[in-house]
Amino acid sequence: MDVQDGTGDSAVAVDDVIAVALEEFAAYGYADTKLDTIASTSGMSKRMIHYHFGDKLGLYTRALSEAIRRLHVPKSELQLDTSVPVEGVRKLIDAMFDQFLTHPTCVRLLLKEGLDKVATGENQVSLSNDSETTLYLDRLLLLGQDSGAFRPGISAYDIYALISSLVFYRQIHQGLTHNLFDIDLASEEATRGLHRMIVDAVLAFLTANIPDSGQRAYLSSASDDDGADRVYED
Repeated sequence: MDVQDGTGDSAVAVDDVIAVALEEFAAYGYADTKLDTIASTSGMSKRMIHYHFGDKLGLYTRALSEAIRRLHVPKSELQLDTSVPVEGVRKLIDAMFDQFLTHPTCVRLLLKEGLDKVATGENQVSLSNDSETTLYLDRLLLLGQDSGAFRPGISAYDIYALISSLVFYRQIHQGLTHNLFDIDLASEEATRGLHRMIVDAVLAFLTANIPDSGQRAYLSSASDDDGADRVYED
């Protein structure tokens, strides 16, 4: 989508403005990011930015939604294999890890939002999240639980929390970990090791011999009976 504000600005794609905003918000946070800088870098005037996004919060919300979208696993990689759920989960972790590594700026923006709560605090706004990853993972978990490979009481959101927490640790603590333990989390060796750790942690979590709590998930207090009528179709 191209726009022209009629005041001499060259045509600038709205998506390009969102991309610039994503970089700026991820680097400086919401409070310290200036619309003047985004306008200057993107080539779109502030007037047109206000026209398309309403205000700074509107632009921030669009940038945050774009960060979430970029971290989604491509649909082409979500091919459900009903034969071996363990391998399906392993492949999904590989794909998720690749997305996080490919888009570090998006990870930084989500981390800043987690701390600053600009879009999810008092002025909470609805964020777009049309990812099929959680539904796909739910199907894998259901298949694994039905076959006896996975223990019950674990949801897709539990797995996502486990994976993202380790990925976010890598992003947050690179300097501190290098200082304290002389471990460079950004190195190829440590990155491969973290990937292995995530795979092992998730699979051990799914297959551990732990008594059934009667809960449908760790991050929900609902019992199995509350979700027993959920139906998943291939």
